[in-house]
Amino acid sequence: MNTTELLQLHSELCTSAHALMGKKNHDYAGSSGDTPFANFTRVESMGITTTELGFMVRLTDKMSRLSTLMNGNKAKVEDEKIEDTILDVINYSVLLYAFLKSHGKLTDNP
Repeated sequence: MNTTELLQLHSELCTSAHALMGKKNHDYAGSSGDTPFANFTRVESMGITTTELGFMVRLTDKMSRLSTLMNGNKAKVEDEKIEDTILDVINYSVLLYAFLKSHGKLTDNP
């Protein structure tokens, strides 16, 4: 793979991740769809941990799944493949970035 092919793949992955985030955010962003972090802030409102650590737990879940799948272990949940998990990691990273930025914890631009 050369740089041009890599950048094209990056674009394709981001397009796929964007579409997936739209669908999942519809399911998890509250009934009106205006709380995109609802699935993560819930852990703080329930007194379990901070929202930031809630993001990290979900990212760790996905990294564990990637590790399992990449080590050749067949997943029992057959509808989630390595590709799906990678898209989830991308989206959780974007969500975490957006959450931190919206709460004044990041000041830089991507």
